[in-house]
Formats: sequence, C-alpha cells, structure tokens
Amino acid sequence: MWNFIKNREPNIHMKRLFEPFLSYRHFRTRAVDRQNTSSTGLYGFDHLKSPKGFQRFVDEAIERSSELIDYISGMPSSAEIIRAMDEISDTVCSVVDSAELCRQTHPARGFVEEAIKASMKINFLNTNHTLYNAVKKAEQDGHLLTEEARRAALHLHIDFEKGGIHLPSGKLDRVNQLNMDAHKLCREYGENIINDPGYVDIFPASRIPRQIQHLLKPIYRLTSGVSKESLGSYEDEQEKGFRIITEPRTLFSVLQLTPDEQVRKMAYLKGSSVPHANHEVLDKLINSRHELAQIMGCKSYAEFVMQLNMASSPEVVVSFLQEMSNMVKEKADEEFNTIRNLKRDVCGQRCVDLEPWDEAYYTTMMKSSAYNLDSAVVASYFSLPQCIEGLKLLVKSLFGASFDSVPMAPGESWHPDVLKMCIHHPEEGDLGFLYLDLFSRKGKYPGCATFAIKGGRKISETEYQLPVMALVFNFSRSHDSSIVRLNHSELETLFHEFGHALHALLSRTDYQHFAGTRVALDFAETPSNLFEYYAWDYRVLKKFARHYSTGEVIPEKLVKSLNGARDMFAATELQRQIFYALVDQTLFGEQLSVPRDTNSIVAHLKRQHSNEKHVEGTHMHIRFSHFLTYGAGYYSYLYAKCFAATIWKKLCQEDPLSPTTGTLLRTKLLQYGGAKEPADLLTDLVGDGIVRYHNGGIVPDVTSCLEELKLLDDKNRHIGK
Repeated sequence: MWNFIKNREPNIHMKRLFEPFLSYRHFRTRAVDRQNTSSTGLYGFDHLKSPKGFQRFVDEAIERSSELIDYISGMPSSAEIIRAMDEISDTVCSVVDSAELCRQTHPARGFVEEAIKASMKINFLNTNHTLYNAVKKAEQDGHLLTEEARRAALHLHIDFEKGGIHLPSGKLDRVNQLNMDAHKLCREYGENIINDPGYVDIFPASRIPRQIQHLLKPIYRLTSGVSKESLGSYEDEQEKGFRIITEPRTLFSVLQLTPDEQVRKMAYLKGSSVPHANHEVLDKLINSRHELAQIMGCKSYAEFVMQLNMASSPEVVVSFLQEMSNMVKEKADEEFNTIRNLKRDVCGQRCVDLEPWDEAYYTTMMKSSAYNLDSAVVASYFSLPQCIEGLKLLVKSLFGASFDSVPMAPGESWHPDVLKMCIHHPEEGDLGFLYLDLFSRKGKYPGCATFAIKGGRKISETEYQLPVMALVFNFSRSHDSSIVRLNHSELETLFHEFGHALHALLSRTDYQHFAGTRVALDFAETPSNLFEYYAWDYRVLKKFARHYSTGEVIPEKLVKSLNGARDMFAATELQRQIFYALVDQTLFGEQLSVPRDTNSIVAHLKRQHSNEKHVEGTHMHIRFSHFLTYGAGYYSYLYAKCFAATIWKKLCQEDPLSPTTGTLLRTKLLQYGGAKEPADLLTDLVGDGIVRYHNGGIVPDVTSCLEELKLLDDKNRHIGK
C-alpha cells in the first residue's frame, strides 16, 4: 500500500477524462442518496452486507486498481496520470478506511476479523514501478496546469520513495516487511490497551464517592475476605465494594474526586503500569521504525516522517519544545508549590510531598473552591441533545448551512445508537455526511476520534464526490436519568472532533489525496483546536446550553467560572504536553550506540521537564496511543494550540459566530485541505506573524498562546516572535 494512502482520507476523479474507460459503479457510496430505503451494506457500500463482503470489496478494489494501472502504463497525459492515480488511491482508501472504522467500532467479531484481513490483503501497491515512473514523468514534463496537480505529483513521488520503491530489491523487501511489522505492532499495542486496562478492588464501598460509583462495578466479598463479582442477591455477611477498571477515563474521575489517598494511589499505580505486554511491543516498534529510517538514509524515524511537515526536521521541533519548556517553567513551578501547599494544609503536615495521584484531586478542589464549581451543576446545562444543537449552531451561523439527521438505509449502520447527519447548504446542496457513534460499549475503540470513510474529490466540472466521515466517542449513559449529560471537558472534545469533521466535510479539493485532514501532520490539529474555543465562549454557549429540566440558559457567571478554573493551572498542563512531545521525539529520535531503556528515558525527561514525581514501576509510555498514529509527531498538538490561539485572537474573538468569520475560515483555510502549503494558508487567513522561520523549518509564533495563558512577560516576549 502506498504511503500516501495511509493518511486516511480518499479522493475522486474527472469522469470525462476517462469515459468510457472508467466506471464508478463499485465505489460510489450510497451515502449521497438521502432517501435511499433499499437494503445496503455498512457505510452505504453494497458489498458490506455481511462480514464476507469485505473479501469481495477487496477483490474489486484490486481489480479496479489493476485496470487503472494498465491504463497508466500506456503513459497518457500528465493530467490523466494524476487523475488515475487519485482514483486508485480513492478505491483503495474506500477499503482501508472502511476496514479501520469497522475494526475499531463494530460489535460483531465476524465483521472485525474480516476487516483486519481486508486491510492486510490490499497492501500491494507501493512496489509498482509502472506507477512510480508515471508519476515521475508527470512531475517532470511540466504539463500539469494547476498548482494542486503539480503538488499532487510531487507528494506522490515523495510518498512512493518513502515506501522504498527506489531502493534495490533486497532493501525494498526489508522496507515492506518493516512496514508490515510496524502495522501489526501498532494494532497489537492498541489491542493490549483495550484488553488489559488494569483494575483494583476497593472495600468497603463507602471509600468511593457517590458521584462516581456509577462508573464502577459493584463487587462483594465474604467476611473471610474472599472476593467475587456481583451475581445478584447476597446474604448479610457479604461486604460490598467496587472494582475500579483503570482505563484512562475512569481513572481520571477517580483521581479527581476521591478523597481517600490510598484509593487514588492504588488506582494510579495500577493504571500507570499496564498493559505490561506493551513494553516489548513498543520496543519492537521503536526498533522497526528506526531500522526503516536508516534504510531510507535518515538518522532517525523522526527525521524520516518530517519530510513533508512544516517543521522539516527533529532539530527544529526539539528546539521549539525546549524553548517552550523554558518559558513555562517558572509559572509551572509556582503552580506546583500552590498545589503542594494546599495538600499540606489539608493534611496538617508540613513535610508531606505532592504525589502524582494528588494533582488532579487538589487542583479540582482548588478550582471548585475558587469558583464554586459543581460538576453535576455544570453538566446539567450540557445534555447531549443540546450539545448536538450547538454543532448545528456552528454550521448555521458560520457557514449558512444546516446540520440535520438523515435516515439510513437498512444495513448501513453498525449499531442502533449510530446517527447519520448531513451538512446541507441552501444554494450548494448537500456538502457531506457524518456518522456519530456517541456512546461507550464493550469492545469499541476506547477514545474519541475522527474516521474517514470517503474523501471528497472532483469528478467533473459539475460533479463532486461528497465526503463521508464518522466521529467516534465514548460518552457514558446516565444511570439515574434518561438524558445523557456531558461534562464540560466532554463538550470541548465534541467540538474538537467536530473541527476535524468540518475540515473534511467542507474541503473542496480536486484530488482526494488532499481532501480534508490529509494535510501535513503538524497542521492537521489546527482546525480542531480552533473549534475548542467555541466551547468556552459565553456568546456561543448561551445559544444552546440550557438546563436539561428547567430550560434555563447557562448563566454567564458559570461560564466565567469555567474559564477561570481552566486558567488556574494552565502552565502545568502546557508543561505536561511539552513533556509528552519530548518523550515522543526522544523515543523515535536518533538511537545511541548503546540500546536505551525506554523507562529510564521517560523518567529522565520527566525530571527535566515536569514537576511531577516519577514513581518507579509506572510507565506512561505503554498506553500512550499517540505513539502509533503520531509517532514523532505529537508536537503537532502544540503547533496547533499556538496557531489556533492566533487565529482566534485575530479573526474570531471579536464576533465568533459572524458569517464573515465563517466565510473566511471556509474559503481561506478549510476548503483547501492539503492542496496548499499550510504556512501559506495560515498567513493568507490572518496575515503575517502567525509563523516563524527557524533553522530551515517553520514553527508557530507563540505570542497569542502565551498571552492567553497569562505566561507572556518581557523575558518571553522576544522569544515568542
């Protein structure tokens, strides 16, 4: 499979160029038909009516790709080569992306197993020299008429060579094997996180605060101390307790809200030391990626993956991260001392130290005390239906379009809870489709993410393939009410992922290769970070956030309190993100002649760039899934944070729901996907000053971000520019 297919977002082609040669019957999704009531398969693909349908789906993709390869081998015009290449990518991505979404979300094991087979079977195109030579010809002959076409040829050329096609056969075989190994290791790492989240049993039940008991599993033990799971009714001699499954979401709630320090400690230690199997998996992944990079002539995997990124080199990234670490250190130290002093006051001991399992609890206590915040009160204004209304508000106010639920054909959905939404513009018609898979369930991808199903691309001057996406969340159903309510952090996450979706749904690129989020990795998180701001602005919240029972509009004072609480420990949170990014850069950076122990690397970096104490036996890196999708690229979140802060300040802050603001966002940023250089898009959107050029690479200007976090003083001001 080509590297360029891995970026996850498909594309389309001009029908008139290839008629009658090209046919669309196999891969035009039915999602574009709102009124379709006939039976179909998953995501609107007819083949996917049953698990075995994945086999035919793959076979037809391979067959169609082979036809296109034969066509390209005749060396048509450069424009036709790039269009045909893009259709191959679109065809293959339809399978790969559908298989990935199915693997992560489908409740039926048969579908999941066939999806895994499908994604492995279609891995065959990166060694095709006919395609490689055709792309080089198209790039070199100077006949491509548009900037996007020339950019597509360049990127395809680079992506082919990142797959090793230019290497001698022995090295190419090794590259293919290493890519296959890395793919399997990434899947194994993720599956281990799901299958071994860890747990601790707590007795008696009274040690667990009532507001989080619904997140935990009741268990019982005999007075002799023998523990067993809840099976129904019990005799008087049985004592009730709770089993804390230490997956990240539950663990964070426990650390935030549990007064019992021993309970917090037990949960933290268990949650930070599993899954054990990922020690070996991560080491193998690091080694595989490093060997791959060296075969490709790079000093490190970090250098290898940054070839098309804005940063351009690991040296630029590490310099940026070190610079930010220095800028936040003083304020982060102050915040740490404040938290530690509170613990000492509460405990009545002047020598007690702040432990890693204490921070969330005492910061939550301070925020609640300073701003009189009650998480249940906050959540009462964010019922899930009203939060969906908030998404509709953004689409209507900014882009003049509607965002409404549309019916699905029989067989299209993978779970009864799934919704299908459509963005519809009164003049332009349907712009794209979005599935929402909102609730947690066993076996489902445990986090929140955006998945591509079909990317947008131009078919002809009058026809465009509409993008189809899915947003996956793990919101908890309420046990004491039929109305699901989100906490504010979950609302922010909803808006973040919706930012990704809008990037995909509103892009209008000629080629699916550049559709939506198929951009430079260190630009991809910018729209999603920008849309987080809308979850904090009272002018936005007052239009949809209403009390689930009384209908009262969220009070402005409450929103101000939420903002104040967020800012209380901003330096500590920023320092943590810098630490994560440095761990990522170091693990996938240059390898020393003596093998490095990942545990000691993480411990060393924590001591350098964090106030949090490192506890022996804890290993954050064995369940940090961003190592898989963002290997050597986690710094992208910090880039995005800075870019988004500047865009918000210069463009959105004055009137965040203005149609003028929306038009600028759409026409100068979102519609281009990856079809233009990110730095050019950013500068065109807000003017000079949003990016800086440093040692041959591009870094964000940090001024707006640091001002927002109240971290910019005279000492830092000259550094940020």
